[in-house]
Amino acid sequence: MTDTRLPEFEIRPTFFSLVGLHLADMGPLRGTTSLGFIDADGVPNDLYLMMGPNGAGKTTILEAIYRVMGLLERTVHRDGYGMAALDSGVGGVQLDARLVLDDGLRARTYLLSIVAGTPGLLKLPSEDDLRKAEADEHLVLMFQKNSLGEGVSRAATSHRLAIAFHEAIMRHVGEPPKDLFEGVAGYPTVLYFPSNRGIGRPPQEESVLRPETLAYAPARRFDTDGGLWSESLDNLFVWFAWLAGVDDKRDVRCRDLVTRLVFQGKKQLLEVDRERLVVPVRLRDTGDIHRLHELSSGERQLVQLVVRIASHMSGSTIVLIDEVEQHLHTVLQRRLAGLLKQWTREHAGLSIFMTSHQKEIFRFISPLKPEPLLSKGAALIKPRFRLSK
Repeated sequence: MTDTRLPEFEIRPTFFSLVGLHLADMGPLRGTTSLGFIDADGVPNDLYLMMGPNGAGKTTILEAIYRVMGLLERTVHRDGYGMAALDSGVGGVQLDARLVLDDGLRARTYLLSIVAGTPGLLKLPSEDDLRKAEADEHLVLMFQKNSLGEGVSRAATSHRLAIAFHEAIMRHVGEPPKDLFEGVAGYPTVLYFPSNRGIGRPPQEESVLRPETLAYAPARRFDTDGGLWSESLDNLFVWFAWLAGVDDKRDVRCRDLVTRLVFQGKKQLLEVDRERLVVPVRLRDTGDIHRLHELSSGERQLVQLVVRIASHMSGSTIVLIDEVEQHLHTVLQRRLAGLLKQWTREHAGLSIFMTSHQKEIFRFISPLKPEPLLSKGAALIKPRFRLSK
């Protein structure tokens, strides 16, 4: 009998896109909550907007996606899941994705479920689910609390191809991106921007350091930049400027992105001041110069989003933005919505999940209105409470 299995040691992912999420007793979302991230034709959503009141569970959903994807970095996580509902043994998460694996000879499509928490698999996909995903098979990658000692580990009962996918991810952790918008081809990464994102004043002990986050990881979190010089946007631009000596023009193109997309001609991001290691911002009208952290709060957020997405994107990138309208005037909200639509059209492996409270964002994203080359989705999130038996 011919062995038709893909050889695990050669397997690599070439496509990864979220198609669904299932939660059990996570934060304010009691009982089971399920969300689908595909349109009526089965196409994974490029843009997905979640709206609802404060405390409804929108942040819980983004945090669950980020934490589950972060499990792919290692086989053992001694600090646990990082979410109270999972670490307490109460909650569970199942993240479903359309996955394409290639062994160098052929590519096959699978429906992958990454499962975390005590309840285990929350939803077994139907034949119709597999058909919509154009998947040959359902794979489960399970993470469970260790029976001996603390922490979380990949379960040995995980499907062998899911394990091979996980091993391929781990082999590429730490690999630096080759260019803007060009990370490890096909390998998934989550870029999470919580509501407290932005740019702060970096420490004074400045030097030329390789940015700690400028390397492939299955999940990255960008809070307020500047707490550490090595993780600041200033240092990222300084590093790009030093790479220019080997014909790497990321600093020039990254500054141009900010000037065009964020400032739109009113300001200009200048060349790095190599003596003081700062990134000057010049006002076109007056010629006044200041630093990145002295921008308005809305501009700081837009600069961070543009630079981090462009610099850390991989072949399959999932961007999570909590309270997308945070500190943004209506004009900047419209500008950001247009930018996100533009980038998802230009980059086939990019998808963006957002939360919001404001009707203006709903109007700018227009999740229910068809647009060329875009697959959009939306959900109204409400807190759910477990019913007594």
